[in-house]
Amino acid sequence: MPITRWAFDIRQALLLEHIEPLVTSLVEDDSSNIVPVTNLLNFLQGEDSDYLLRYRNDDDIRRALIGRLMIHAFFVAHYGCQWETMVFSRSATNKPILLEPEHLRNVSFNVSHHGNWVVFVGSTSLESNVRLGTDVTDFKEQVPMEPFDAFLSCYRDQFTLNELSFVKNAPSDLLDSQNASNQRRRFCRVWCLKESVGKALGVGIDYNLRSVEFSIHEEEETQKPIHSTTMQVHSPTPDFPGDGWSFEEALLDDEHCYAVAAHSSDVDDSESLMDGSEIKRLDWRELLKDAVPYPPQFS
Repeated sequence: MPITRWAFDIRQALLLEHIEPLVTSLVEDDSSNIVPVTNLLNFLQGEDSDYLLRYRNDDDIRRALIGRLMIHAFFVAHYGCQWETMVFSRSATNKPILLEPEHLRNVSFNVSHHGNWVVFVGSTSLESNVRLGTDVTDFKEQVPMEPFDAFLSCYRDQFTLNELSFVKNAPSDLLDSQNASNQRRRFCRVWCLKESVGKALGVGIDYNLRSVEFSIHEEEETQKPIHSTTMQVHSPTPDFPGDGWSFEEALLDDEHCYAVAAHSSDVDDSESLMDGSEIKRLDWRELLKDAVPYPPQFS
């Protein structure tokens, strides 16, 4: 399969044994076996480290840092890059882009993080013209504490009538007579799909979200991927084609779902982009096994 999909649970503790061979000087007292993730900032180029330190919340730093480490680990694992020589920048929409090695600039990759999870997707073939986007959503954080119908009414300009109906008609939850729990999950699922498409196109959510309509045929109940969801583009253009799309959806746990959108200009190849396997869940050891600190000139 020409696509790699990785997931990382940020609740995993970073232990001294994970980085002791890699980091010679720890930022804080190393008497504890648990190490602050900020000790890993030297595995990024300086401007990326500075960017991450703007976050005030520790979990925000952790999520963003893990996402950047996943990008590095992917290019080392699949393209044989040297960790400490890769150069990254950001697009106009704040999306990470690879500048060096120059011959890999067109490799499609994307990262999303929310709640306890970071998800990465990347193309493993230089010959592939696939465009990739992903999104992950925490069911609890997405919806404010207000009547769900009032919340959903705010999205009439983003969801089609059929999508709104899909959300409203969620099956009853015996634990919630108002049915808000399953409605919330369905809302998050549709939102994940819409955002993953925008990220594959490189525009984020800066597009007419009602210009696409998702038809969802299976309930998202387990960590086994679903590939039956389809999308209709109401007014396709060369920049936003209507054909060649495929999707993957699954739960990461009881509180998080993710979606992957993949587009190939070769429509015949689009159906082979997803192989049905579950997303690979990384631990710290796998994530850092090829990590090398950046030299001073990159700091």
